[in-house]
Amino acid sequence: MKLRIHETKDMDLDTIEKMLFQADKQANFHPESSWILNSTDGEITNYNQDENSLSKKYKDLSVKWIGREAVIMWLVSNQVIFEIITFKLLEEELEAIDHSNYDEESSSEQVLLN
Repeated sequence: MKLRIHETKDMDLDTIEKMLFQADKQANFHPESSWILNSTDGEITNYNQDENSLSKKYKDLSVKWIGREAVIMWLVSNQVIFEIITFKLLEEELEAIDHSNYDEESSSEQVLLN
């Protein structure tokens, strides 16, 4: 799942990202069970004439399927403006699913019970 966190007047995106990663580390001791896979910075042109700035910054977060609910609840409870870009599984997750199915299919043996 991909989320986009938008810049607001009172909140710094880097601080929000660090706080979210800290909440992730606190809830998930093992790195493989973490919610967030990575984040990227971006900037879009602001065509709103009511605001002074011509561009707005954002961060895109790649959130694993197991952490989607926790991350969204964290963002909502901290009043962070965000949008969901896509609900699709991440490429890394799809690869892991393909590998697990391949291992199960290749090692399946016929077992006869008396």
